[in-house]
Amino acid sequence: MIVSSIQSFCPESREWQQQWAVFSKAERFPALVCSALQLGLLFARWVLSTALEERAAGPQSWPACEQCGHQLRSKGYRPRQLTTLIGVVR
Repeated sequence: MIVSSIQSFCPESREWQQQWAVFSKAERFPALVCSALQLGLLFARWVLSTALEERAAGPQSWPACEQCGHQLRSKGYRPRQLTTLIGVVR
């Protein structure tokens, strides 16, 4: 069944396991819909934060400053937290 294959595909985080347990125990349709939506949002946050980590790890070419002409450079990786439509992404 597709539901069991999704569970094995998704990340093994504690938050995911807790939300999956809520989904599995849902008895009524509205509860099932709400927990499925939460799983989808959790998965979307995981995909987005993974993509951002990959981009941050890759090489960057920085342009020259428009005002003075000096080459811009990175000050290094800084952890950030963004609030998006899918929730808080770190």
